[in-house]
Amino acid sequence: MAGCKENLQLESIFIQYFKFYSVSLTFLFTFVCIGNNMKICYLILAHNNFLHLDRLIDALNDIETSFYIHIDKKAADKYTSTFQNVKIIPEHTDINWGGFSMVKATLSLMKYGIEYSPEADYYILISGVDYPVRPKSFLKSLLEKGKEYIDIAPVPVPYKPVERYENYYFDYNRRNIKLFNPKFLTEVLLKKIGVKRKAPFKVYAGTQWFSLTNNCVKYILETADEDRRYIDFFKHTLVPDEAFFQTIIGNSPFRNNTAANLTYTDWEVPVPPALIDERHIEFLKDHLEFNDEYGKRYPYFARKFNDDSGALLEKIKKELW
Repeated sequence: MAGCKENLQLESIFIQYFKFYSVSLTFLFTFVCIGNNMKICYLILAHNNFLHLDRLIDALNDIETSFYIHIDKKAADKYTSTFQNVKIIPEHTDINWGGFSMVKATLSLMKYGIEYSPEADYYILISGVDYPVRPKSFLKSLLEKGKEYIDIAPVPVPYKPVERYENYYFDYNRRNIKLFNPKFLTEVLLKKIGVKRKAPFKVYAGTQWFSLTNNCVKYILETADEDRRYIDFFKHTLVPDEAFFQTIIGNSPFRNNTAANLTYTDWEVPVPPALIDERHIEFLKDHLEFNDEYGKRYPYFARKFNDDSGALLEKIKKELW
């Protein structure tokens, strides 16, 4: 019996080593595969401002691009697209801010992208209220470097305290909390009696959006499917979409090839994030890149905009592209 256990342990170690070594080798191929004919697959989370969503797709559209869109189940309006390379995925998750439902929707987009655009070099997660603030050549020059563009750092991270991962949290509408909500009451009770959780891996966090290589996305999907610890743990954390993907990457060889994501957001307002306006355009005129807690950032996207941002988009095209 002891011999069997030792064999199983050795087999497990071998599998993990082989997987780790195989992932490391993928970096050698990344720079070869990404070139002038770069294929980009956009993964878009949307729930409103569908007029702006069409403007976003029109601005990003190219011969080598594909788009997969997740429409929140709560969306008040229906959305259809006239673009041939735009697909609305069949899953419509009821997304709650702060809950695992956001991770679920993102995983659905990633799976759909890998299945139907398997040859894409990059998979870029953005919201439906983003917009490019640089020409397409700017994005391609960044992607040609072969980096994994995702904000990532070991916790605690500014504005992402360890309590998010130490306490138990559940998925419900936190923007309309009712005292009789059993999930809310359970959270309060567990905190009151001092129940704490311990992560089975090192936890990393960042912001939600990313631009990841084909190999990295495949690795995330395989790891999430094969190692249930990630889903089981993050299912009961707060705002897991800002840590789930970072933690899988942080505990892999891809960690050594990361850079800050490509999205500019202004959080310095009373009710963040800010709607982009002319003062942000002036800032971006003078800042092709800037440093923050995740390193040097080269923003290609900005958020957020809405259906009334049409005039501002024309100004961006004229002054920033």
